[in-house]
Amino acid sequence: MHSYQKEITVGGLVLLGVAAFFFGATWLRGKSIGRADHVRVLYEDVGALKNGAPVQVSGAPIGRVEDIELLSVGRVLVTFTYDAKSVQPTKDGKAALVSVGMLGDMVIDFDPGRGAPLTEADTLVGTSRPGLFDVGAGLAARADTVMLSLNRMLDTAMIVDLRRTLNSTDRLMAYLADPRRGPTAELPATMRSLQAVSARLDSTLRQLDAEAINAGLDSTMRSASDMAQRVAATSARLDSLLAKIQRGEGTLGRLASDSTLYDEIRRTMAATAALIEEMKKDPGKIGITVKMF
Repeated sequence: MHSYQKEITVGGLVLLGVAAFFFGATWLRGKSIGRADHVRVLYEDVGALKNGAPVQVSGAPIGRVEDIELLSVGRVLVTFTYDAKSVQPTKDGKAALVSVGMLGDMVIDFDPGRGAPLTEADTLVGTSRPGLFDVGAGLAARADTVMLSLNRMLDTAMIVDLRRTLNSTDRLMAYLADPRRGPTAELPATMRSLQAVSARLDSTLRQLDAEAINAGLDSTMRSASDMAQRVAATSARLDSLLAKIQRGEGTLGRLASDSTLYDEIRRTMAATAALIEEMKKDPGKIGITVKMF
């Protein structure tokens, strides 16, 4: 082999290695090789998101973050590639930043949506969701707050009061359990009294004549039934009498229905009252005639 052939071979291998290195570094950085479909998303803060971070749909990878550009404070433009054969982004799509793992690595959880197709001039507005690391940090902060509150509560005065309360509780339990001076000392006497009352009650119940009581109850019920019948008959008679009075029958009926009799009685009463007044004024005007037979 001639020397120029060796040089050509070595040069080709070097160029091949440089190309492999270039394409490998580009792939590791998340840069697409050749033409690829892109989606642009605007975030307020991307946190620890890096170039090459995976983009997932329902947990399955469909692309990678290709570029992160700071436009201004609170405005970061992220561009990522996606597999057009798997998903079709729309204008109502959602791209949420999610923290994964214990090291705080970030991925984009992408929801393509179901609206109108996304064009190259469109830019989505991204959101952030707390991941496992963020939740753990929140729990740690809450635990610190709880511990500080417990430390403030468990001061010296509270510990002294707690010990005093425990000592008082111990003395109370000892008193309750004392069979000679505690409340349990009166329990046997109380039980004996209850047994005596129960025995007296049993004796009284045995002395009662059940047949006589039942007979008395039956007689009382019959008397009550007879009385109810009499009351019903009296009520019927009273209803009949009131009906006759309303119809004008009998003396009471005529008195109730005859308006002229009412007027005459009023005139008679007025005349009688006038006569009595006249007698009070001049008793001598009234002559008394006595006839002798």
